[in-house]
Amino acid sequence: MLAHTYYRTDSGLWIHVAQASLLILLTFILLRQHNLYIPGDGRTLHVVLVFLLYAVYPFIGYDFVAFLRSRAVYVAAYVLMLGVFFFHVNSMAAGSTKASFVVYMALLFGVNVFFIPRYVSRNVFFWGLSLVAGFFVVIGLPVYVIGSYDLWWFQPQLFEATATIPLLGTEFHYLQSVLDNPNILAVLTFSGAFAALVLAVENVFQRRFLLVSLASVLFFLNGLATYLTHARASWLALALATVVYAGYVLFGRRSVPFTVVPLALASAVLLLTILFAVGPIDAHGRAPLWMAGLRAIKNAPSALGYGVVNTHAVIEPFVTDPHFRGYSPHNSYVQIFLQVGIVGGMAYLVIVLGSIVEGIVRWNSVDVPMLGFALAFAVHQTFAVYTMFNNAVASILAMLVFGYLICGYER
Repeated sequence: MLAHTYYRTDSGLWIHVAQASLLILLTFILLRQHNLYIPGDGRTLHVVLVFLLYAVYPFIGYDFVAFLRSRAVYVAAYVLMLGVFFFHVNSMAAGSTKASFVVYMALLFGVNVFFIPRYVSRNVFFWGLSLVAGFFVVIGLPVYVIGSYDLWWFQPQLFEATATIPLLGTEFHYLQSVLDNPNILAVLTFSGAFAALVLAVENVFQRRFLLVSLASVLFFLNGLATYLTHARASWLALALATVVYAGYVLFGRRSVPFTVVPLALASAVLLLTILFAVGPIDAHGRAPLWMAGLRAIKNAPSALGYGVVNTHAVIEPFVTDPHFRGYSPHNSYVQIFLQVGIVGGMAYLVIVLGSIVEGIVRWNSVDVPMLGFALAFAVHQTFAVYTMFNNAVASILAMLVFGYLICGYER
């Protein structure tokens, strides 16, 4: 960021100094995490100062004023949600793991949503994403033939559970590669598959056929891996993003409202059928967990939620089915509303749903692939409990996708 700003002729010296100052302050705070985070004396003042630093640092740049003016709603939502988290930090023990968690996650959130998308090309993100996903697929697929093996510090293996593969009708182990479970790999591979699809199509139009070949291979590998993970939420997410993008390629920007709105409504209907258990879909206990989460939100101690807590313990008294007690809500929106209440949860929805609504309204200038990608993650978050205020693989990807959507409008 410092180098980028230094070599711009339209930026003032004060911006460069401000960036350097904030970088020094931020580094100082991060180095104090180990048992030294925010001293006990004068704690509230220290918390407020750290919050103010985190509220400011992602936005300092050469287009500081213009960016704040155009993205004010999302900046306000970010600051509000951050404020609720730091409100809870003030009541935590100095040097605690939970307090450190908020500081680190706030850093990741600000960098990935408001900083990286402004300085790193969207296509660089897409290439990196599809290549990284493809790497995990390439080292994971041989396990079907040779079994588990060691590759340096990697140990690719198959998931223990089995299922009958759709279309082919044969039983198989879910693809896991070196990650903890197939669902984590599925988020990475569905994202890599969609990124590769966009790159392949765009390079066809630009007549860069070598890159088309590479992107097509990555699309096939990542798409196959998504299929083999048997992660149905990721199947749905990939389908949503692909339909939006296909409409854009075939019919132009005017197709955006006619694809995104019906898909969003259909997804909402699907989620309601799962919530009220009126459809044929087996959601693996999500209905009672979601209902328990909603009851827990209603009974929260305040509009600011429960804080950084283990949400499976919070919802347990409200779970009616004893088979599912002790599980998390399996829903990112329920998770964030439990942590930061109605106030922080609504701010989160502004970033997630508000950015999608803006993309529909501003169909003539939005980055359509990113809009489809964001819709996919918005729906995917209803089936998993990663939220964008976390350090999970899916969390980082979701932050970046919504960041590129929010910051990527044509000027």
